[in-house]
Amino acid sequence: MSVEGTLDLFKLPEILQLISQQRKTGILTVQGQQDIVAISFLNGRIVAADALNQTLEEGLAQILHKEGMISAPDLARAASEHQAAGGRLIDLLVERRYIERSRLLEALRLQTSRLLEQLLRWSQGDFKFYSGDEVSYEEGFEPISVEELLIHAVQNLPPAPRPAAAAPAPRPVAVAPAPQPAAEPAPMAPALRPVSPGPWPAAVAKPSPAAAVPFPPADEEPLPGAFRKMKVEPRPAAPPSLAWVGRLLAAALAVLAFAALLRVSDVLVLPFPWQERERGDLIRERRSALYLKIDHAAKTWFLLKGSFPDRLEDLVAAGLLAAADLRDPQGHPLLYVAREDSYTLEPVENGKPILGAETSEAITGNFLLDPEFLKLSGESTAPPLVLLD
Repeated sequence: MSVEGTLDLFKLPEILQLISQQRKTGILTVQGQQDIVAISFLNGRIVAADALNQTLEEGLAQILHKEGMISAPDLARAASEHQAAGGRLIDLLVERRYIERSRLLEALRLQTSRLLEQLLRWSQGDFKFYSGDEVSYEEGFEPISVEELLIHAVQNLPPAPRPAAAAPAPRPVAVAPAPQPAAEPAPMAPALRPVSPGPWPAAVAKPSPAAAVPFPPADEEPLPGAFRKMKVEPRPAAPPSLAWVGRLLAAALAVLAFAALLRVSDVLVLPFPWQERERGDLIRERRSALYLKIDHAAKTWFLLKGSFPDRLEDLVAAGLLAAADLRDPQGHPLLYVAREDSYTLEPVENGKPILGAETSEAITGNFLLDPEFLKLSGESTAPPLVLLD
C-alpha cells in the first residue's frame, strides 16, 4: 500500500507525525527540484535516511572529519583501502580500528538527523510512502523519534532577520501666531497650562494630510531631493524580429532534455542506490532483447547468403538492423566475430570485453539448413525455399 501527494497540500512535519502516530513501517520518498531523499521507518521511528545526490558514505565521512572523530590522514587512508578492497566503508573503519563502532553509530545518527533537518526546509516537492513489513538499517542504530527530530530542528532554526528601522517621523514645526491687538493684562497663569487647539490664524492655513508632501503639478519640473516625484516609464517591448529566436532556443532545449532523459532512462526508473540489483536486471533484459534481434537478423542473412555476415554493418546496410543496434543498452560497442556456422557477440568497454555479457549462437540446435536448398537450377521457376527460425 502506498500514499502519495505534494508538499503544497501536506507539510512535511504533518506527514512525519502521521507516520509516527500510526507506528508505520516502510519508506517515505520526498522528491524536490534538486534531490530525492528516502527515509526508512520502523514502527513509526526513523532508522535510516539516504539522498540521491550524496551517498551515505560521503555524508558519514564529512561528519567524522567535521566532528573530529577521525583525522584527515586516517580518513584518506581508509578511503584508499576501501577503494582497493571494496565492501562497505563502515565495516572497514571498524575492522581496521580507525574508530569504535559505538562512535561510528553516533556519527551515523548525527548525519541522519542533519540530512532530515535540511529536508524539513523544503516547501515544494512530491512525497510517496511505501508501507511494508520490514526495512533495512544499520544494526545497533538508535532510532530517531519524529518528536525529537522536530524539536531539534526548531532549536537549530536560524534567527529571523530583524526588520529595518523605520525612518524617524518629521518633527512638527511650530508656527508663531499672528500678532493680536493689545489687551488688558490677564491674571497670572500657572507655569504650565494646557493649550486648546482653537482655530488656526487666518494668515496660516491648516495643513491637510494630503498636502504633507508638496508634489509639483504634472506640467512642472520635479523637485530635487527627497520630494522628487517618481516617474514610471513603460518597459520597452522586445523587437518582433527576435521573437522567433526565443522559440527556436526553447525548442532546442526541449529536444536536448528529451535526449538526455533517453540516455539515463534506467537511472530515472530506478534512481535509488539500493536499487542497484534491479537496475542490473533491467540492463540484462534489454541486452538479451537486443541479442535476440541481432540473432534473427544474422540468421536471416544466413538463409539468404549461406553464411553469417562478416560485419554487423552489413546487416544495417541490408535493412535488417538499425544503426543504434550496434551498441548495447549502456552505449558500449559490440564486438562481433563470425565463423562458418556460428558467431560470438560481446560488448566492449575501453577496448576490453565486458565479462559475463557475451553470447554465442550457431545454426545447429536452432534449425537444420542445407545450403543446397538455396541453389536452384536455371530451368526451375519455383520460388526458393526459406526456413524461418
